[in-house]
Amino acid sequence: MDIFIMSYQNYKEAMELAPKCKFYTTVGGKSRDEIKKSEELLGVTFSKQCREFYEQYGYLSFVGNEIFGIDPDDDSGEIEGNSVAYALNDRKEYGLPDKWIPLYNFDDGIMAYLDYSSLNDVGEPCVIVARFNDVGYQIEETIAEDFGEFILQLVKEQLAD
Repeated sequence: MDIFIMSYQNYKEAMELAPKCKFYTTVGGKSRDEIKKSEELLGVTFSKQCREFYEQYGYLSFVGNEIFGIDPDDDSGEIEGNSVAYALNDRKEYGLPDKWIPLYNFDDGIMAYLDYSSLNDVGEPCVIVARFNDVGYQIEETIAEDFGEFILQLVKEQLAD
């Protein structure tokens, strides 16, 4: 099967299954202007899966899991749950690489990032786990081929419980 089709199928399956998870919540999507402004602030062009996610859902949470959304106009100082604010803060304060976009907080200083410096054959960033170790960010592992595969793993884990 074509890698593009397989990659996108994982994303679609994840988003079809996610509403079956306990405490499923989204914010209903972001406007094209909000997405464009977020891309400009972050210095990346979102991949197809990420763009569709932001347009249709904006943010996703279900019991024990929070997939960050984007809010380019939030000046509250609250960074949790907002990839734009989180990335800009951590770039300034801790030297977060410019091509890493925070996606998910595992706690204990361990985060999942979309790594836009490492795109697959269809232009989707892989998902890495990294930790800040007082000197810089250290990649611990690549945990998913792309955004859709990452969400699908979380959803399936939740539904298996």
